[in-house]
Amino acid sequence: MTLRNYMYLTIGLILLIFSTGCIDSSSDSPPLQTMSTLSVPWSDLNAPLLQSIGDVTGQGIPGGTIDTISFTVGLTDIHTSVDMERLLIVYADAIRTETLYPVEGFHGDPPKGYWSIERVEKEVGGPNNRLDNEEWFIIKVNPKAPLVPGQVITIDIKPLNGRSLTIRAVAPQTIQADNLLVPL
Repeated sequence: MTLRNYMYLTIGLILLIFSTGCIDSSSDSPPLQTMSTLSVPWSDLNAPLLQSIGDVTGQGIPGGTIDTISFTVGLTDIHTSVDMERLLIVYADAIRTETLYPVEGFHGDPPKGYWSIERVEKEVGGPNNRLDNEEWFIIKVNPKAPLVPGQVITIDIKPLNGRSLTIRAVAPQTIQADNLLVPL
């Protein structure tokens, strides 16, 4: 083969490699929805159960970093409730992603890598760890690495049933003892 044929072959192979991820030969179509697969608002497992209420705040060292972050969650649907003991909270910043674990007893000051229920507002009935109608839970998270000025964070709160609540915010440029994280 001549050099020209090798060049054509090489160019053809390169185009083939680049196009493998772009061409889909699958003719599969999603199945048609039946009455048993249609979403019903009161039983839809992908419906959001939690909503963020108010501001996301951070407690830190003036001129330094933010160590703990607090936010408030409430229910989107007053006919459901959420077992706060079954939450999965994932924290992410530009460098790392980590799963935060609940503190023993779910209340108290969380050490690094943990979260806790700081307090309950508008508590209905006796004290428990269940988010019910019109209650608000203030949650405090303590990621392993502190936030630096201007850092973007994502906190994903996933109840046992339902879609995750994602909170995205950015730390202020100048850190104070009490900080307001700006939502994105």
